[in-house]
Amino acid sequence: MRNNMDKSGISRRSFLTGAAAISAALAGAGLTGCAPKVVGVAGGAAGAAGSGNGQTMGFDGTGAMPWLGEAPTISDSDVAETLDADVVVVGLGCAGVPATRAAAEAGAKVIAIEASAQLNSVASDMAILGGETMAKWERGDGFLDKHMVVNMHMEEGSHHSSFGIISRYCDESGKALDWFVKGCPDMYIASESYEEVPEANRAHYMYPYFYPMLETYDYTKEDMPCYPTSVGFSSLATAMADNLKRAQEAGAEVRYNTKGVKLITADDGSIAGIYAQDTSAGKYLKINAKSVILATGDYLANEDMMKYFAPACVENGNQILSLDLDAQGNYTNVGDGHKMGVWAGAAVEQWHAPMIHHMGGGAGSDGRGVIGNNGFLWLNLHGKRFMNEDVPGQQLENQVELQPQRMAYQFFDSSWPEQLKYFPAAHGIACIYKDEALPDWTPAGLKINVRCPADIEAAVAEGRCLKADTIDELLAKIDGMDVQVAKGSIERYNQLAKAGSDEDFGKSSQRMFALEKGPFYAAECGVALTLANLGGLESDSDCHVYNTEREVISGLYVAGAPQGGRFNVQYPISLKGLSAGMCMVFGKIAGENAAAGK
Repeated sequence: MRNNMDKSGISRRSFLTGAAAISAALAGAGLTGCAPKVVGVAGGAAGAAGSGNGQTMGFDGTGAMPWLGEAPTISDSDVAETLDADVVVVGLGCAGVPATRAAAEAGAKVIAIEASAQLNSVASDMAILGGETMAKWERGDGFLDKHMVVNMHMEEGSHHSSFGIISRYCDESGKALDWFVKGCPDMYIASESYEEVPEANRAHYMYPYFYPMLETYDYTKEDMPCYPTSVGFSSLATAMADNLKRAQEAGAEVRYNTKGVKLITADDGSIAGIYAQDTSAGKYLKINAKSVILATGDYLANEDMMKYFAPACVENGNQILSLDLDAQGNYTNVGDGHKMGVWAGAAVEQWHAPMIHHMGGGAGSDGRGVIGNNGFLWLNLHGKRFMNEDVPGQQLENQVELQPQRMAYQFFDSSWPEQLKYFPAAHGIACIYKDEALPDWTPAGLKINVRCPADIEAAVAEGRCLKADTIDELLAKIDGMDVQVAKGSIERYNQLAKAGSDEDFGKSSQRMFALEKGPFYAAECGVALTLANLGGLESDSDCHVYNTEREVISGLYVAGAPQGGRFNVQYPISLKGLSAGMCMVFGKIAGENAAAGK
């Protein structure tokens, strides 16, 4: 079984397109479950932004930004309609919707514009600390040491992130979730993770992750903990729609198929509004406003920006999963907010964070790896073990990228049902065994952590996992594997597992399982999909935007993916659903501050 991606063309290639590319990525790597429905990838597809020349083009020392282009020239004579508002929200996603509601409820006259034909919500989880809602699951205020959480986040971002932004998120996320939930009066709140939710509520409910907590998991004793902070939604899009309805009831005007094009600046450099464009009719709108909030998403579908800020993703062949489309089929997450900000004098932070947490080998269409990204034995094509496998999916991805042909195999045996409970209660991990599959109505987020025998057998039948009665037979099925070296590596691993001490890589003894009981399994692990590239305009915890002198640009606010200071170097793993949680929290903060002119 070989990865169906072209190894010879993986270096410095342009993005792949179409269903075939997605199938290859799903077969060779894992989705995170954050966005399980595949729509498309960037590159020659309609609307994808990029040069397509196949060359990376990072910072060259001159200060040039080849992705930026020239700001469009728009005069009042080009404008078909002029509007006035106190606050304009640009983008209706996980940040823009809360921003719209918060500003409208504060009494501001709000106009929200969205390039798509509907609001965009591709996430399913939020990481939250404290608050009344979390207290329902004994995770209210005081449950976690917030300084511990902040310091862990800062470490994961190599201290390039903003301490003030991360700290404020931890301080206010609980109350923000309480506010968000009040905007969803018909949403059912489950009492525990795998509650038998009443049939009438299965389309719209919220649940906690890992409640009750697995008896075998203690995050305080983990080198790389996953804190029990997270909630999931059967449909976050429905919850967002509820909150947008609250905004409209408070007077907000919403215009779909309308994209932001250029900020309007006053003589003193402050923001005085925005030019927008009706994507279906092509006409320009001029919206005069005291404040503008940029909540336009990331730039994953802009090839030139990816080459500039994340060239390694392009060189490693990480295909992208991009879901946001306008009425014409063009991608909307192409960095429009970033560009408008820079044209208006904003600074872009230096260190950006690709979101590429590996989900294990042989992911299916539901985004679940065959046996999760669990730290069983992993071998590269040379047959060698190459890491302490007891690390989260982001770090697994980093290690796989270093292997020959960017490829590895994950091995386990028939004792897996008894072994799952010893793995971390964390994102992407299969840590719960069930005899039967979960009901169809169970959200994808909850299914990620559960495996039953039918899951594994389906993966074998579909060719996503190899199975054999003996180790020799299994290794013989792996094209390109050095069988003799691999046999030696497995024998060595078995010795270490039985001794209860990983002298080679230092893996926790509770997750060292000898390969002894046939049949045996192997899942192919190539590079995973990039789900987002997070990096944005330099900002503070009040969502103000800084210019290149690190002075505040009056009237300009940012929230969500275009907000800098949140994630740097790599996407952190200690808080599941952190990006969407931050979008909600800082969307609310941006809306309140923009309405108050604060």
